[in-house]
Amino acid sequence: MEPLRSACYAPHSALYLRPDGLVHACCVSGFALGSVTGEDRRSLRDMWDGSVLAAQRRKLEADSFELGCQECGIIESAGGREATVAYHFDRFADGAPHRFPKLLDLALSSRCNLQCVMCNGGLSSAIRTQREGLPPMPDAYDDRFFEELEEFLPHVERLQFKGGEPFIAPENRRIWDFLIEHDLRPEISVTTNGTIFNERVEHYVRELRMHPNVSVDGVDPDTLESIRVGVDAEVLWNNIDRFQVLAEEAGNGMTLSFCLVQSNWREVGPFLVEADRRGLNCNVIFVNQPSRYDLLQLPVPELEAVIAELCGTRPDLATGEARRAWDEVLERLRAHLERPVAIVVRSALPMSTSEQASMRRDLVRRHGGEPLVALANDEEVVADLEVPSWSDWLQPSAFVGEPMDGIAGVIQERVGPLQIEVLPARRPGVEHLAIRVESSQGLHCLELYRFVDRPTGTYRAFVFELDPAPGTVG
Repeated sequence: MEPLRSACYAPHSALYLRPDGLVHACCVSGFALGSVTGEDRRSLRDMWDGSVLAAQRRKLEADSFELGCQECGIIESAGGREATVAYHFDRFADGAPHRFPKLLDLALSSRCNLQCVMCNGGLSSAIRTQREGLPPMPDAYDDRFFEELEEFLPHVERLQFKGGEPFIAPENRRIWDFLIEHDLRPEISVTTNGTIFNERVEHYVRELRMHPNVSVDGVDPDTLESIRVGVDAEVLWNNIDRFQVLAEEAGNGMTLSFCLVQSNWREVGPFLVEADRRGLNCNVIFVNQPSRYDLLQLPVPELEAVIAELCGTRPDLATGEARRAWDEVLERLRAHLERPVAIVVRSALPMSTSEQASMRRDLVRRHGGEPLVALANDEEVVADLEVPSWSDWLQPSAFVGEPMDGIAGVIQERVGPLQIEVLPARRPGVEHLAIRVESSQGLHCLELYRFVDRPTGTYRAFVFELDPAPGTVG
């Protein structure tokens, strides 16, 4: 039997679980498999064996990234396979698809003590309650879920814990205690902001031989504290020292990660020098949401100046990994200048007619008016429109015959430059975009909601204009 060939093995080998209960194949996939909570609750086994995940597998086996995997497809097409998330699942190619997931990527709670500027209330309870003024997100993972999870844990080769801040989430401690009690020792990595270190943390890291992955977005204290709001740089570095001692005792390694945004690109070199000095793994992550923090969204002259300055300040790095990370940053920046792209993540969880009607009522009440509605045909091309009077300036007739995911591009072509920001969806399976348009008539701000129409199996979109239009997206 020939080995299975797939453009990505995440759907064949992994599940990613979000704080709101939605489940995906990986953390960058926009294709929702279902939810573990609410009226449409599905079991882990149903999702793993179900038709939704099977559809994503088939697309990738046909070398197509179109079903929620556009981000990796764009990066790989530029020759950067090793820079994609898909690359990290190649280790699970043998024997795929697997009866059980080999990797579980768990962000089970949004509990967090920081308010990082590029984060949002869906991933940080501190942001949700203090910055956004919303009530805490309800817990999505109940006893029934943990009972289902017990079937999977003995078969898992790797567990990744994210957040929120993993070390303050009781959901994670419940899993760690189960692993210890049943003498299960898969690979475990924990992506942490590094601010929590106590006897309980030390116990879990040592007992489970965890691989700490500590997020550090600057060596300069002012830069670090301006991005990771609420962190004390001195305390963080002291905790990193303590995590490193534990990691070296366990012999399981440790990583320092750097979230690259517009305000800290000059810190990439010093960060890699520090990781290199410590002999630690290093990881540089390009932040693309919200767009105002995305380094790749700088105007071309400014991005060219960034590249020139980085090239002129190349750090002296001893290890191959640090040098490779530095080169990958420069290659990604240069590739973007050669082929600028806007990444839009699609989500697909079919919605019934009644669910659509309910969502439409809620949105009309929220926005104070009727939406422009676009419906795709079987080829996911816009075939039909409902056009309210407010939308005349958009020239919506131009949407007909265009790909459903190309509406934003048509707006830009017909009206003027725009910015796009992917927003947290209020409902499972809905892609929510904020679109800011600079036209001859002034500033317009739109919100676009795209989802799968269950009766037809194709995409439908609602477009609302915000009134009065705010000055910034989001």
